Amino acid sequence: MQAIFLGSIGTIADTSLLQLKAFNQSFEQHRLNWEWSPTEYCQMLKLAGGIKRIQRYADENCDKVDAKSIHNTKTRIFQNMLSTETIVIRPGIKEVFEIADKKGFQLALVTTTSSTNVSNILSATGIARDRFDVVISNEMVARGKPNPESYNLALKKLGIVPSEVIAIEDNLDGQKAAKSAELECFVFPGSMQDESTFNHKNMITNNIASSIYDFLNRRNAA
Repeated sequence: MQAIFLGSIGTIADTSLLQLKAFNQSFEQHRLNWEWSPTEYCQMLKLAGGIKRIQRYADENCDKVDAKSIHNTKTRIFQNMLSTETIVIRPGIKEVFEIADKKGFQLALVTTTSSTNVSNILSATGIARDRFDVVISNEMVARGKPNPESYNLALKKLGIVPSEVIAIEDNLDGQKAAKSAELECFVFPGSMQDESTFNHKNMITNNIASSIYDFLNRRNAA
């Protein structure tokens, strides 16, 4: 193995509840009679992309909205929350960094959120951007996940092949993208992700670092 790819900011910190609060506050600011419940949002997370979720919900409710404008407002609210709320690194992620250091693996953050969101989540969790050898954000690719373009770009920048990478993803479209890029993928769903939507191979239900160590040991023994 040569690298570990974190597939979203959600693999670093579970911000789903904050994201939901930001969506609902944005709806209020845009004078929409919408309020997504945690149960509804859990189902919506099966579809990647906030603008897509807003537009789908509007279409289902026969509402005409400017989905991009609503999402821009949501993003501003969320980014403010990242600077005012306590953001906790997910269990095992610090240990994943330690594995990379110990084994000499490269690290990449391969997300299709904005570079601003990346900077804000790293700042909120105290992780230096240069902790990663490569950071991919949505401004760098034409097609988001489940298209594998972001992963292929990271591979190209690092000059490595898919068989030498472990990807960690927290959402279904990310898992699909990793699979399309032919990467070994560990699914590390957040608190609001419906685990039943995933292929349960390499599903992490306890400690992500322990699971990676187990995988590396099995690979070395093969």
